[in-house]
Amino acid sequence: MSTADRVPLSPADPVAETPADPVGPALAGGPAAADGSTVGGGPADAAQPGAAGPRRGRGRPPGGGSRQTRERIVEAAAELFAERGFHATAMTSIAEAAGLSQTGLLHHFPAKEELLAAVLEQRDLRDLQTLAAQRDHPPRGWEVWDDMVTLVALNDGRQGLVRLFTSLAGEAVDPAHPGHDWLRAHHRSAVSSLAEALHEAARDGSADEAVPAEQLARQAVALMDGLQVQWLMDPAVDMAADFAAWVDTVRQRWGTSSPAGL
Repeated sequence: MSTADRVPLSPADPVAETPADPVGPALAGGPAAADGSTVGGGPADAAQPGAAGPRRGRGRPPGGGSRQTRERIVEAAAELFAERGFHATAMTSIAEAAGLSQTGLLHHFPAKEELLAAVLEQRDLRDLQTLAAQRDHPPRGWEVWDDMVTLVALNDGRQGLVRLFTSLAGEAVDPAHPGHDWLRAHHRSAVSSLAEALHEAARDGSADEAVPAEQLARQAVALMDGLQVQWLMDPAVDMAADFAAWVDTVRQRWGTSSPAGL
């Protein structure tokens, strides 16, 4: 988890299909389908009608278009990254779990870091869906900050994803890292979202017009990231309570009463 998960990051767009590079046979044996999925192994399989079919891993059955294949890969990677950790998960394991050949996996995600970024983006989108289910209107003003408190509490039960985000953040500060652009966009969008929420609150009359929105937004993102590191090092740290207390302090300093109750 990341930080400031309200940011509406879009799912990775499907890449253009190109002929698979014949790097090697499908993991489960047999030729690879157009999307890299493993299919039957040919004459040898036909001669043994009682033999088990090719293993397709824990993902959904192979097939479908490029977008469906990418979604299947991301789902398999998210499960394995959470179970084993990013560095301990081999791309071959992800391919098997998704029901693909390694060639098929690399066709969609040439680098494991790119796959990690896709996993985090998917997590962001699912967080948005979770928050959207809480109300019948888009969050506005202080509601956005309340959502951040909710998300920090949710992350308290997702140590695997929190650890993944923290690891990526440490590595992706290098401009050459495959996740650099994603991380920069993630933080910029988070700050922008939180700052705009404070400007909305000021326009609605529920925040002081002099509220330093951008400064407070940057502090919020920094606090969430920092609390996550401390929590990973010491699970006794109550990052949800600490972040909620800080948001209350901000609201007491810069909030005002509002006829609308915002």
